[in-house]
Formats: sequence, C-alpha cells, structure tokens
Amino acid sequence: MFKIRILIRNLIKDRLSTAFSVVSFSIAFCCAVLVYLFATDEMQFDKYNANFEQTYRLNVRAIDGSNMVNCSFPGVYNDNLGSVTGIEKYARLQLGTDERYISVNNEPFIETNILFGDPEILEILDFEFLIGDPEEALQAPLSMILSESIARKYFGDQDAMGRLIHLDNHDFTITGIVKDLPEQSHFRMNMLAAVSSYKVLNNNLLTKWYMTAFNYYFLIPGDGDFAGIENQLTELFAKGHKIADEDLKFQMYLEPLADIHLRSAGTLWDNAIKGDYKVVIGVVFIAFLIWTIATTNYINTLTANYRKKIKETGIRRVNGASRFILGVEQGFETLVLLIISLLLSLCITALVLPYVNIMTGKSMELGFSLFGFLTPLILVSALLSTSYPILFFNSFKPSEAIKSQVGILKRKGIKQQQKVRGAFVVFQLGIATFLIVAVVVVSSQLQLVLETKTGFDKENVLVVTNPYSENMNQRYDRFKGEIEKLPLVDAVGVTQNAPAGYINNYSPVRLPGQDVSENQNIAQIVVDHDFLEAVGARFITGRNFDEKIELDKRDKIVINQSAVDLLRLENPVGEKLAGLNNAFTPNGELEIIGVIEDMQYFTLKESAKPIMYYIRDWGHHNIVIRLHEGDYSQAVASMKSVWSQIAPEYPFSMQFMDARISSNYQAEINTAKTISVLSGIAILLSILGILGMIVFTIQHRTKEIGIRKVNGAKISEILALLNRDFVKWVAIAFVIACPIAYYAMSKWLENFAYKTSLSWWIFALAGVLALGIALLTVSWQSWRAATRNPVEALRYE
Repeated sequence: MFKIRILIRNLIKDRLSTAFSVVSFSIAFCCAVLVYLFATDEMQFDKYNANFEQTYRLNVRAIDGSNMVNCSFPGVYNDNLGSVTGIEKYARLQLGTDERYISVNNEPFIETNILFGDPEILEILDFEFLIGDPEEALQAPLSMILSESIARKYFGDQDAMGRLIHLDNHDFTITGIVKDLPEQSHFRMNMLAAVSSYKVLNNNLLTKWYMTAFNYYFLIPGDGDFAGIENQLTELFAKGHKIADEDLKFQMYLEPLADIHLRSAGTLWDNAIKGDYKVVIGVVFIAFLIWTIATTNYINTLTANYRKKIKETGIRRVNGASRFILGVEQGFETLVLLIISLLLSLCITALVLPYVNIMTGKSMELGFSLFGFLTPLILVSALLSTSYPILFFNSFKPSEAIKSQVGILKRKGIKQQQKVRGAFVVFQLGIATFLIVAVVVVSSQLQLVLETKTGFDKENVLVVTNPYSENMNQRYDRFKGEIEKLPLVDAVGVTQNAPAGYINNYSPVRLPGQDVSENQNIAQIVVDHDFLEAVGARFITGRNFDEKIELDKRDKIVINQSAVDLLRLENPVGEKLAGLNNAFTPNGELEIIGVIEDMQYFTLKESAKPIMYYIRDWGHHNIVIRLHEGDYSQAVASMKSVWSQIAPEYPFSMQFMDARISSNYQAEINTAKTISVLSGIAILLSILGILGMIVFTIQHRTKEIGIRKVNGAKISEILALLNRDFVKWVAIAFVIACPIAYYAMSKWLENFAYKTSLSWWIFALAGVLALGIALLTVSWQSWRAATRNPVEALRYE
C-alpha cells in the first residue's frame, strides 16, 4: 500500500529537516520516559502493602488558624486505644533515621534506621519473614528483627537467630530476619526492635503524656466511620492531657498510607521519606511542554517547506492519488520518523538513566511496562503532528499546486498561516519565560534556606557525635581538652541538639504571676558555656553564658527571637520564666540573660521553634567545633586520632555543618537540578522552533527583501522588518506566562515557612532573557537574508 522507496527518499531528501525533527522528538521522548519512570515510582509508594487501602497513619491538625500538622504522639496514648470503636488493628512505630552506636561481638559500628514497633505492626504493614515467627518476634522486650542485608552485613552466612546486638547499653536478641523493604516504602528499616524494650531503656516514653515519640498506624475497614473514629481519638487525647472541650485547639485525622510520601511535606516530627506531589506534577508538566514543543517544531518544519511539498502533492493528485491516500502516506512517514526517534531516545535514556538514579536516589529501570506508555504516546504524537500539515497541503487545488508558486499562500490566506505560526512561537516563548521564572525562584529559595536563614555562622563548623553512655560527659571533657590544643581549632562547645537537626524536649512555660492555662510550649536545649560561641550564634541583645558566673549554670537561660515573640516580651533580658521544674529556684523560675536569632533546626519548611538554651551536666551529645581557615583534612585526622585514644569502643562520627544543612534539603536540591535540566532542554527546543519559524518567514519574504534592497533599504531596516513580529510575540508570551508562573511558584513556595519573595525583577529578567533568546536566534538568519545579493533574491521566485 505504501511506497517505502518514496518515504525513504523524502526523509533523505530533506536531511536537515529530518535530522532536526529526529533530534527534537528523541529529546522529548527521552524526557517523557524518564519522567514517566520517576512519576510512577513516586506514586507507587507503600502500595506494595496488601492492605494499603485500609491502612492509615494518625495525624493531628491545629485548628487555631495555623493549620500545623504533627504525626508524633506519646507512647501512653496506646493504652486506651482499645476503647475506640471501628478500628480493626493499631500499632505504634518509632522511625529512627539518626546514627546509633551498636556493637556486635564487641566490635563497634554506626547504624541508622533502627525502629521500634509493636507486634501488631507486622500485621498492619507487610514484612516478609525469611526466618522467625511473626507472631512472636516482637513480643518480648529487647527482641529485634533484622533486614536481610543487615543480617548478612554483620553475620555473613551464619545463622543470626538468637545472636545479640548491643544497643543503648543493652543486649537485644535477634528473633527474626525479613526481606529488605521495597524502595517504595515511606521508611527504611535496618533493625526493628520491640516497643516494650522501652520498659528497660526509658519507661517514661511509655508512661508520660508529654513524651512524644511514636507514629500510630491503624487498620480500618473500608466502610468505617472515619469522622466518628477521629472524634473518639481526639477526645481520648484531650482526656489524657486534661484539656477541656472549650480549650480544644486540635483535631485528629487519619491519613491514608499511600498519601504519606507525597502529601505530607509540611507534617512536623515526621521521619518519613518525603516526596511532593507538586514536584511530580511540575516535572510531568514540563515534560509535557517539551513534547508539545517538539510537536510544534515538527509542524513548523513540514509547513516551512510548503513550496516543494505543495507542488509534489499537486502532481500526485493529478496522477490519481486521493487526498486520503496522501494523508495516510504523510501520517506513515511521520510514524516512521517517530519510531526512529523513539529508538534513539531509548538508547539515550539507557545512557543517562544511571546518572538520573544517582540524582534522584532511585533505582529506576527500563522494562516492558513502558510499552503501555510509549504506544499511545507515539500514536498521539503522529496524529497531532500530521493533522494540520495534511489539511494545509491538501487544501490546494491540483491545478494551483503545479503552477508557479508565486502567490499561492496569498490566495489561500497568508495572514492566517502567519497567525498559526505566530501562535506556535508565542507558545514556545511563553514556555521559555515560565521556565526561566521557575529556575530563578527555585534557585533563590535554595539560596535562602542554605545560606541566608541559618541564624548562625555555618562556615568552618563541624559536629562530632558523642554517644549516649554513663561516661559521655567525661568523654566530652577529655576530648575537648585535647582538641583545643590543635592549631586550627577556634572554639569547642557541646549541645544536646545541634542545628540542622531535631529537637526532642519541650516544656510548658509562663511568665511569673500568669495562670497555668496561659502556658506556652517552648523547646529546651542543653548546652555548655561555649556552645553558642562555637556555633556562631548571633546575639540580638544581652550576653552569652559566662563560666566565671556560677549562677549561669543554675538559673539563667538564653532564648531565641521566636520565644520572645511567643511570650510577647518587650524587654526580655531580666525577665523570668516559670513552670520549668528547675530544682535550683523557687517556682522553677529561670532568668533570661540573652536573646539570639532563630537558628535553623529541622528545615525552613517549618516555622522557627521558640527555644531556650540552658546549662546542665547531661545531654552532651553533639560536640560543635569551629575551625580556622586551613587544612581541614589534617585537622579532622588529628581529631580522629584523639578520639580513638579516648573512646576506642566507639567509631568516630563527624559532619561539617554546611553538609548537615544541605542534607536536610536534598530533595529540594534534586528538584532544582531536575527543573533546571528540563527547563534547559525545553528552552533549547524552543530556540530550534524559533529558528525554524524565521527560516519559513525569510523563505516567504525573499523576493520582498530583494525589492526593498534594490530600492535602497538599509541592512538595519531589513533586520528591523524581520525582527518586529518576534518582539511582538515575545511581549504577548510575557503577558500570558507571567501570571501562570506567579501562581505556580506561589503554590510551590507554600511548602516553606520562610520563602523568597516573588519580586518584579524575576519576571523582568525572564522577559529580557526570552527577548534575548528570540532576537539572538532570529538575528543571525535575518542578517544572512539582509546581506544577500538582491539579484539572487529576485531570481528566487
């Protein structure tokens, strides 16, 4: 039916156009495949669980106007959940992502992702046991399950069942081995210990309402009364905290398991592996724009060669070819070109996929499942790419098509054709403007969270982990005394909770004379005299702790600006806070001696926490060291040597503060890289599209340019003539793209408590760059046309 020889001849004859189209579609299909793999991976999180549609995590939302969401609850809350009707199963799970010190056969190691859970968690979520009894594995205190990879890491091919792992000064017995959890799990698990172990480790976590440390998971039938269950859970929590109904400022709600990864970006106290559905939608949208640009480029390429194509179409129709046959042949030619592009794109994808996996932290693979995506993609691309060109070429009568080409488009409505191509250019320039705004905003936001809003001097600072143990304070004192002798060390301090990490202690406080009902929760962090200097805290008013003043370590505190705002203090220095259970003063009062800027804990997706810093002889967990400029590798090596002499039983663990902060924003950094790369590709294809458009314009106006030059037109006037329409199209694209970009970026910035401003200069910059892209692309072709010999131009037609 189809003349393959003619098809091949047409593709080879217009080598430049064919190569241009193949490159455009190959890039577009490569982006489409990569984004499809990424999006499907993100949307499959936790769906490997057999009961994922009936599984929920408990969250609490503030109803005081702040809409803050929290997912961490006290262990004692579990004791009365049996009275809640409508729940089939429930369990506590404590997700731990921090480094923990363990020992196996008296050999020290550092391990992460050590979890604590109830036995019922094994029934709610899917854990595939290789060895052990799921019903008994987490029943006894100090029992522990290992993942398959961790069991192999520490015990090789030996039987790990019944072996011991030393953690938190206690021996845990291995009672089960499970397969590694899929990557599409919202948490990682290397070790899972029984929650009942806290009866031995720290019973307060299981008995005190103010000790929040656990996520709660529920298995609820599909026809459950969710509103009724949430109300019961709210009442039970309020009762435990002795909160009257009229003082209730929160509401429990059940979050579907499959929503945790993508739809809980703003949830506090959440150690889950976070994605963001807005980012997924964003990259899918950009990939769609890239595909659309490639399609419009192909349409422009086909119609730009209208003179040859129209004559060929006319001759074939005179010889008996029907419009249908010609249309089908054009469609088949396009389909072949698309298949070639697809095969090339799969080769490119296979080459770049390992790097994409590194950037996204995933293990995506090419597979046969792609056929279900690629088949409709190819068919839709072929249909949309050929519909307009087929209608355009077949709109001419055969007699017109085989005559002189002069004036054909004039008779068929040249203005209409220019409007169509103008719309394509506006579309592509609008995309370029939108993406330039997106890249600038994302980069500005990353600059804000990584550099501007830290609240302390993060340069040349490192944090050394001091393991919890009975002699941790003595270990710190010895380590500090030795490393202060090193030439690069400027200051050394210690804290329970270092910046860019979590805060685990809060206390209700009030001003002296206020009623208990006026208590405000404020975080409390243990430090020593030198911590604030070592970390580079920025004092707003007052002074630092002074080792020479004995009372500073008894009843003095430094607070941050958020605490000042929360307590509405006009002159905070000298004020006292009550209700802190301080053993050294009547009524537990502590005096404020200084105020510092808010230091960045957690991430800037959350608003700054009100914090008080005070000195105590415990919690010396994070050693903060400030260095001079110099050879840091030598300084770290010296510290490691000192540590190995002082604490050989514990591995040396350190991290530079800037890396510590960056690790909190790895998802945002990856998002910025992804958007930048995709935006660069889209802008490149837009440039190619504009280039195709100016070639078409010059081709149509070749004779006009020759006549104008013969009549004395200057080169600058010819350039202005050819560039004028593109300036107009840039202006239209700018007006359309800016509101869309403003809305999209505003929605993305909602993820952050502290956000960069969408200043006018961002949009002005985008407009200038879009104009520059258009003019630079157009001008070099315009220059060639303007400097061409007018005699050749007049012969052209």
